[in-house]
Amino acid sequence: MKFLSKVSYSLDDKIAVDELLSGVENADDIACLICYCTEEYSTLAVQRYFVDTLPNTPVHGCTTCHGIMTETGFHSGPVIGVLIIYDSGINAYGTGIEHFSDSIDRSTFSAIDKALKNANREGEIPDLILLHSTPGNEEKVMAAIDKKFGTEVPIIGGSAADNQVSGNWSIFTEESLSINGVSLTVVFASQSIYSSFSAGHTPTRYSGTVTKVRNRILLEIDHRPAATVYNEWTNFHLGGSDDGYIFEKSSVYPLGRKVGSSYNYPYFKLSHSIRETECNGIELFTDINEGDTIYLMQGSKQQLISRAANIIHSSYYNDMDLEEKLGAINIFCAGPMLNLKQDMEEVCEQINQALNGLPYICPFTFGEQGRLSGGENAHGNLMVSSATFYRLKK
Repeated sequence: MKFLSKVSYSLDDKIAVDELLSGVENADDIACLICYCTEEYSTLAVQRYFVDTLPNTPVHGCTTCHGIMTETGFHSGPVIGVLIIYDSGINAYGTGIEHFSDSIDRSTFSAIDKALKNANREGEIPDLILLHSTPGNEEKVMAAIDKKFGTEVPIIGGSAADNQVSGNWSIFTEESLSINGVSLTVVFASQSIYSSFSAGHTPTRYSGTVTKVRNRILLEIDHRPAATVYNEWTNFHLGGSDDGYIFEKSSVYPLGRKVGSSYNYPYFKLSHSIRETECNGIELFTDINEGDTIYLMQGSKQQLISRAANIIHSSYYNDMDLEEKLGAINIFCAGPMLNLKQDMEEVCEQINQALNGLPYICPFTFGEQGRLSGGENAHGNLMVSSATFYRLKK
């Protein structure tokens, strides 16, 4: 099993795909191709060119915010990149995609069924699910996956993103494309996989109870306007915004909810604020419920820089005598990337050290999915989700 990452800056979709596939050896042996691109590319054209060139290969793609990262560096957009997976052992990879209908469960079940059928593994439990959906229904999708399999399937995922939170996102497989749907790859790899999911923030002394919500808009905390309370908590560090858009700045101070504890230390899933609304509420990238206890979280710059590498270190036993790492898929939230933009090369260097310079790919997403250390599945913001592939040494 081996991995290959490639990047193109060409804005001509055909030339870009040609560059990504040029020099790629043994195309018939490719087990799966994962693609991320910024919104400047036509995912419809990109999908068509991949299918024309690799007609028998599972392809899974998703738009990313402003750039991608591989072992060769942080690549600011417009950019498109791929991670090519070769797997010569006993393996199977299959993709599924479905537009959202009035039943998220039904759409998710259909995508899973397609993926398992394409992998010729119907009725089996995959080693890993790579999940990409468009923003808005992630919690329901995660619940549907658990319902479908009835057991804890390792998941890493990221919600499709664009550059300005304006809806210019999409997902695709070799079968189809969607701007409002769910896509996934089921992975039955010949080698082992460790996955991990974590936040890089710690709670402050500020907390409150959610007393009023409307969909994903947090309206009141402790019966007071949410934006007023949030600004008091952050001591107005975020400053004003003419259009209420606080997506980039609020990544330093997200809202957190306790999910569980590990060795008496609580762990949290995070909610990222997009903008203040006209009704003095806060629009979020996650669901939130009345009665939830929320905490103002904070993350130091160094924590945010080092956490992607730390999660890779934590995602395998780290016994070099027994294991040989092969490559990885990382999912990194767009908010911290925008906040750290000038420091993203340092993030990349630390990941390269953790992976010994091996190939990986990383998009920047509008929501991350994975399993927390207690086994709970979660959709959160400002998180890092990672799957590291490794071989046991004989």
